[in-house]
Amino acid sequence: MKSVSRSILDAYNLLLRLCGSRLRVADAGDAEGLQERRVIVPAGSRSDDNSLENRINGPACSRYEFDWPAAELFRLRDVWLTGDQGQVFLRDGKLFSPWALPYDLRRLKISRPLKLGAARLAGPVFHLTGRNHENRGHFMLQHLPRLLAAREYLMSLPDYRLLTAPGHSRWQARYISWAGLDPSKIVEGGRGTLQVDDLIFVPNLYGKAALCPPRFYDELSDCAASFPVENGPGRPIFITRRDAPDKQLQNEERIVEILRSKIGEVDVIRLGDHSLPAQIGMFRSAPLVMGPIGQGICNILFCKTSMLVMLAPGTPENQVYNSAHGSQLARICGNQAVTFLSDEAAPSRGDWIFPEERFKMLLDRLMEQPEAKRLKSSAW
Repeated sequence: MKSVSRSILDAYNLLLRLCGSRLRVADAGDAEGLQERRVIVPAGSRSDDNSLENRINGPACSRYEFDWPAAELFRLRDVWLTGDQGQVFLRDGKLFSPWALPYDLRRLKISRPLKLGAARLAGPVFHLTGRNHENRGHFMLQHLPRLLAAREYLMSLPDYRLLTAPGHSRWQARYISWAGLDPSKIVEGGRGTLQVDDLIFVPNLYGKAALCPPRFYDELSDCAASFPVENGPGRPIFITRRDAPDKQLQNEERIVEILRSKIGEVDVIRLGDHSLPAQIGMFRSAPLVMGPIGQGICNILFCKTSMLVMLAPGTPENQVYNSAHGSQLARICGNQAVTFLSDEAAPSRGDWIFPEERFKMLLDRLMEQPEAKRLKSSAW
């Protein structure tokens, strides 16, 4: 249900459109109120040849490359933020285009600020919201790296605050603490219009496949190693999606039965039932992490020496979802990884089935590999 402030903002923007008012946009080079601009992340690329993937699925799936653009930190005076995504408008009323990166502005719903009655926030404030802020996987993989990129700059200031989206600060505080920053710095934004007199902004850092520079994921994985956690049982993990709104694996129970028949005891976990420290402990001690593609797979970020097996719909030539957030993320952090593709077409975001005979075949093939030695039941 929309808040009153969001409803008023939407009504105001509808009126602007009906009156023919057009959105004005400013690039970084001509942004009014720009106080500081510096490159904090150089452009780069990563190539990976996953030999385990090659042996399981063939060469078409084993080679992966991705790149990312250089990223800058901007410090802006007298800006206006709209909605829970914190869309950034300059004091002359223009949208600050780096906010939208890497998306096409024409595909986004933009809400211009309603300055009358807007709340005000003194700075300096680091912008830690944006698209997909409500999703834990996106927050870990896309927003926390922005914070890490600015961490040294923020720590050099006498004081600063971290602006998060409304209603999410409680769980995001745990992730901010895990990343080594002070969660007491958090201040929640709103769903209407917010005026900020001193904003520190880092655009999205990712390029192809929505992956940020690997050093940030490696750093977050190291942070997990030093984070106070509950010790895990050291057994293989299967991440259920039975509580997910979409992309459920319909024959999940049968897949788990087959897995247990091959390797022994497996813990089926629902992430919502466990605290962040408990999740880190379970994942770090697990020799195997398996599950259908989705948000839970991103927790492989907590691991250093595990094996990830991600189940995904599609064929090598036509994958329904990009698997980089699973296999590539796992390998960046020092783990082994392979994707089991259903080899069947599936609808985007729809529920799906993994053919049981194909799962048995792929699992048997995996168990023959030297990397699978830890997966034998006698190992735990």
